[in-house]
Amino acid sequence: MSKLYTNLANVYHEIYQTLFDYDEEFKFYDEHLRKNGVAKVLEVGCGTGNLAKRLLDAKYDYWGIDLFDEMLEIAKQTAPNAKFSQADVRNFDLNNQFDCTIITGRSISYLIENDGLLDALNCIKRSLKVGGMLMFDAIDAEKMFENFENEKVDELKVKYGVNDYQRKSKSRKNLSSGWTWDWESEYFKMDSNGAYKKIGEDFSTLRAFLKEELALFLKLRRFQLIEVLPKKSYAWDDNFFIARKVS
Repeated sequence: MSKLYTNLANVYHEIYQTLFDYDEEFKFYDEHLRKNGVAKVLEVGCGTGNLAKRLLDAKYDYWGIDLFDEMLEIAKQTAPNAKFSQADVRNFDLNNQFDCTIITGRSISYLIENDGLLDALNCIKRSLKVGGMLMFDAIDAEKMFENFENEKVDELKVKYGVNDYQRKSKSRKNLSSGWTWDWESEYFKMDSNGAYKKIGEDFSTLRAFLKEELALFLKLRRFQLIEVLPKKSYAWDDNFFIARKVS
């Protein structure tokens, strides 16, 4: 289980305010939701509620789910009028149907097993009205792995409010379950003496996808792939998939 979304949930919330431009992220989704006549939307991987707040302000009928209670506790403060549920995308049932389900923040990267991804698509299909839409972003495996060295080291320093954070991370190829890699990170916070003190660490195995394999997954679960678009992100290259429930 990722500590970034449990023990370090508040650290995640503050650091990612500086990594993501949530206003631009909202504009991107809003454009595609409005273009497809979406009024009622389910967000999978809603995190700490940054998009939830903006979608509610734009008068969408919104419901968000996340695997981690710690993230949802912050989300309820960020967007107090939103509907949130703790749920696993691979086996959820909200007894409700939506015009569109969005999987945000490249959360699909955590579905590293094919069975898990197919189970998730089944649940999402049940959550959609006839002709409902599925929209999600995914890291482009071809662009990522063609220049992936055995280990990629990264260091980040950010300031949010009165807090100064440092993150040291390493990405290592691990192709045991697809286009996957191991990502480990350490988190530090500056103390009153101006020195960074370690406050936690995290480890996850993550997955990127070829466009063709996601097209096949969608076809197997009776989604019609409408469009694949490039999408800006703070790291790696993303593709944005738009699909429609066929039956």
